[in-house]
Amino acid sequence: MKKFIVRLSNKQKELMNEDLMREHASYLRKLKGKGVLPFCGPCKDGTALMIIDVPTYQLAKQYVENDPFSRVDYYLTRDIVEIEEATIENDFLMGDVFKGLKSM
Repeated sequence: MKKFIVRLSNKQKELMNEDLMREHASYLRKLKGKGVLPFCGPCKDGTALMIIDVPTYQLAKQYVENDPFSRVDYYLTRDIVEIEEATIENDFLMGDVFKGLKSM
């Protein structure tokens, strides 16, 4: 499974209302229940982040665009970037770095 970080920015605060927030929270609950959304939350700078676990960029984009916030353009900018998690198990990707250094 691939991981994608979604950074949401350029918030349109005037669009926020109780119904929109309830729909958004309900949508996030569904994604959590499917195991697609291990993390989401607002940042102190007014942006927000999501991590989405899915096999393709297209599916990640579909999940982002189906969010009620996206449907009303609450966040005008929705950047989706595939990431590779560095873990103890993969030695924090040191093998990839060293391989890249040898090919230089």
